[in-house]
Amino acid sequence: MKDSQVIYCIPGLGLDHRLFKKLEIPNAELKFIDWIEPKTGENISSYAERLAQTIPSDENISLLGVSLGGIISIEIARIRNINKLYLISTVKNKSEMPVYMSWLERLPRRSKNATKFALEASIALKPFYDKADKEGNELFHKMVKAASLDFINWGIQEIAKWNFEGDLPTDFLHLHGTDDLIFPIKNIDQAITIKRGTHYMVYNDAEKISKIINSDLNRVSSKSL
Repeated sequence: MKDSQVIYCIPGLGLDHRLFKKLEIPNAELKFIDWIEPKTGENISSYAERLAQTIPSDENISLLGVSLGGIISIEIARIRNINKLYLISTVKNKSEMPVYMSWLERLPRRSKNATKFALEASIALKPFYDKADKEGNELFHKMVKAASLDFINWGIQEIAKWNFEGDLPTDFLHLHGTDDLIFPIKNIDQAITIKRGTHYMVYNDAEKISKIINSDLNRVSSKSL
């Protein structure tokens, strides 16, 4: 792996490194970042800067971010040199946000009971809005149950408040599912679409995702020769 690309993977809100367990990308060395707790009053840019400190500064890296992890990846790329962003089931700027995000910011910031209820509902309803198999649903359940309610409260607010506009600071590849209910495909620009892909497609459609990323890595490697 000496000469291979290093890709740091950042999961979605309430999830962890297990989200990426089915990815097979032999053309890169995958490393995984789990969430750290936000500080009181910390905004998403400051949080991304602190999370970036967990990545060795001397490494030549790319980032793969899912959902909130995609947004954080963009924020990290704004403050340090990143080879490429692999963005999955996420948004690239404020204009790609769905309308409902505008009222999520108005929700109570410390309503742990409301957050817990929402998580329980997402677990119960997941088989109806997502096509994961039994193993995938059980994994989702375990990750959400292990998540910090304080972090999820913070993350919801920061996604809703994110106001980045303009061009991304580095080259990117955006993959998005046609059946994503969190960030509907109708709002997304410049993305490779995965037919019937849901918000959880990095797990459900890991084979397709892996193939596309491997092909992109091969293309970049060939151009550099």
